[in-house]
Amino acid sequence: MNIEYIIPIVTFWHTISTEIMKYQPPAIANNLVSFIHCITFIGHYNYDYNVEYAIHISIGFYAYDLFFIFSQMYAAARAKTMSCDRRETLKKHTPFIIHHIVGMGILYATLTGESREHILGGYIILEKSNIMIYISYYIHKQYAEYQRLNGLSEFVQLLFYAYYRLIALSLFVYNNRDAFFQFHFTTQFMILGIHGMGFAWSYRLLQRNITNIANIRNYRLLAAADCSKKYDSAG
Repeated sequence: MNIEYIIPIVTFWHTISTEIMKYQPPAIANNLVSFIHCITFIGHYNYDYNVEYAIHISIGFYAYDLFFIFSQMYAAARAKTMSCDRRETLKKHTPFIIHHIVGMGILYATLTGESREHILGGYIILEKSNIMIYISYYIHKQYAEYQRLNGLSEFVQLLFYAYYRLIALSLFVYNNRDAFFQFHFTTQFMILGIHGMGFAWSYRLLQRNITNIANIRNYRLLAAADCSKKYDSAG
């Protein structure tokens, strides 16, 4: 890994985030930066354009995002005095911290002699699975009052994420199992860890969609009851 690449790249992502924050809240700005990174890597990979530099771009992005997460945790810790609130903040961010560290480790493995073709073939599946996460998050933050739109975006997110993480990635690992078992044990462990997180997040998305369906159904029942009361009072 070329550290001379990483430091300017981290600065680059921080600059983009700072500029977007002039117009959007920090959470939305960071989400947009994540989306830009996702599309950038997919473009580099699909067109086979300077892929090694794209790997450094992704490592630099994860480093930047870790700094952002820790800064948000620090700000939350200063704003909240109750220890239970600090524990909730840590619980909320821990999966993302683990995800980023593991992601950096997997990408670093491609720069140290392990099969770049096979690792990046799996990594691009992970990036594609994230596209709807960023879109759905933006819709939720900007158009929270549109319940059906949010429900639809989260349903599409579930389909998108579950397909890539549970089906496409599983098939990719299985079809390349010979190469997988030649990886270093640490790399194998990180890949399985990311795969396991995909199952956990898919289950969380499924629960959220079940809740959304129940909420929409209750809303329709309340609306029907309200209309019935108006009709009875008019009669």
